[in-house]
Amino acid sequence: MYVTPQLAAEYSAIADPYSRLWSPVIRPMALPILEMLPLAKAREILDVGAGTGELFKDLRSRAPHARVTEVDRSQGMLRVAQARGGALLAVMDAQRLALADAAFDVAVCIFVLFHLPDPVKALRELRRVLRPGAEIGTVTWGNDPGPPGVAIWREALDAAGAGPDPRDPSIMQHARMNSAAKVDALLAEAGFTVIRAQGRRVEHRFTVESLLTVQLRCGLASRRLPSLATETQARCRAQVEERLRRLSAEELVYRPEVIFAVARR
Repeated sequence: MYVTPQLAAEYSAIADPYSRLWSPVIRPMALPILEMLPLAKAREILDVGAGTGELFKDLRSRAPHARVTEVDRSQGMLRVAQARGGALLAVMDAQRLALADAAFDVAVCIFVLFHLPDPVKALRELRRVLRPGAEIGTVTWGNDPGPPGVAIWREALDAAGAGPDPRDPSIMQHARMNSAAKVDALLAEAGFTVIRAQGRRVEHRFTVESLLTVQLRCGLASRRLPSLATETQARCRAQVEERLRRLSAEELVYRPEVIFAVARR
């Protein structure tokens, strides 16, 4: 089933809170991939699944002479990116890139592959648009139990009778790429030569307020709560907040594993 437009619509609807609330959490986690790529010599860089363009300044600082092209399936996300200026932007499906063969010498695909129904197809498309010898950097989640409080939310939502997560399983393929070996295999299947694939533990320290805000605007709760009646939603939120406030500062630290991989065309 092809459901990428469905996910694109979801991300368009939350583009502003995503940029303000979730991007500051995950952007620092992705930055190590930029140090692994030959950006200083790059002239044409492709950012696939660029979202709201949070990495543009980071790419430009490391590749001051390069042209950066950012593509994403979500129009709403790219509208936020457009306000930042500087990059070439295009609404585009990563599995069918409307780009010329051998047009780029570096590509990045950050926290995107697991949202694609056919990640190998997308990687083959990325290989097609890269020049011979060009490199790609991918970032995916490794061992990730989810942000603090996810289990609390699930329990409360289930108890309240909330509907299931409306996302289709085909756009939640984390299990296919949650280790260095799995990412290595996907890249090799797409025709790349893997240079390096490794997992690193990263962290972000939440407060109860920042955690609640993220989860209510961008997380699982934001997708399941609307299935409940208004009064039931309020009770569920209150119950979760009460439990979250019992967590220690250490229990509010998010410590996922991130898989970084670099491969050559």
